[in-house]
Amino acid sequence: MAEPERRQRPADVPPTAIRLLPVLVVTFGLSMLIDMTTDWHFLLRWALALGGGLLAQVVVLKIWSSRQR
Repeated sequence: MAEPERRQRPADVPPTAIRLLPVLVVTFGLSMLIDMTTDWHFLLRWALALGGGLLAQVVVLKIWSSRQR
């Protein structure tokens, strides 16, 4: 007999603001900071800024998930 599919509760899935907002805010902020302080190539600036945004997203998701328990 097939095992029933596990459905996610609404609390298991973080809201869009939790998933997307840290990436947007930190990426934009780091991009502006790096742009004003260095003369690096734009691809390097955006790569560093996006990396910082993704790191911020991981931290925010860990905090959010720890508070859901």
